[in-house]
Amino acid sequence: MTDWTKDLYTLRYHWQWAGLLVALMVGGPLLLARLAWPTTVLEKSFSSLVRDAEVIAVGTVTAIDTEWDAEKDAPFTLVTFSDLEVLKGYAGQTEITLHFLGGPTPDGLVMQIAGVPQFSLEERAVLFIRGNQHHAVPLVGMWQGVYRVVFDDERGVDTIHNHAGQPVTALPTEDGGILHDAAPLVREQEKASSTPQEAMSLEAFTQRIEREVLDEQ
Repeated sequence: MTDWTKDLYTLRYHWQWAGLLVALMVGGPLLLARLAWPTTVLEKSFSSLVRDAEVIAVGTVTAIDTEWDAEKDAPFTLVTFSDLEVLKGYAGQTEITLHFLGGPTPDGLVMQIAGVPQFSLEERAVLFIRGNQHHAVPLVGMWQGVYRVVFDDERGVDTIHNHAGQPVTALPTEDGGILHDAAPLVREQEKASSTPQEAMSLEAFTQRIEREVLDEQ
């Protein structure tokens, strides 16, 4: 097994052409399957996200490209983030391009991995990066390693939403069990609340990150 898949619990590749699924299990072989089983990962606490990330940065998507890697015999989608505000990692870095396994192949197929976040040009996000160009998905905990920045017109501030676009009002405090299919994380207190809570501001979120980074030192 090559090192660019070593940190994933389970991956499922969905081939859009012919409806085939290629299941890639860490420590196991490539398999063809008929049923689309879900992608599963271990739930990460906020502290674990910060601790396990090599780089944490706020950035804006300025380019999305695809390429075929002949050495790895696989397609990759390259997402470039610019105007970086680095909270952990390489100080002074202004741009980073993340390599995600998946994309068009030379024979006309399209490889997709269930649960891998999709990005749009000019979108802003907070990224918890690990293993770029070495791991199939260079984010801690796959979709858990991205928080989207959304401007709140009423409050006049940038706010934090999860990978699925849901407002973030609480952060995971403990490592949990298995997460499936990139399902949005909804805390029990949020389920029980009858009053919608305001999304956490980007400023408050980055301050939490900075405190966690200081605690590591």
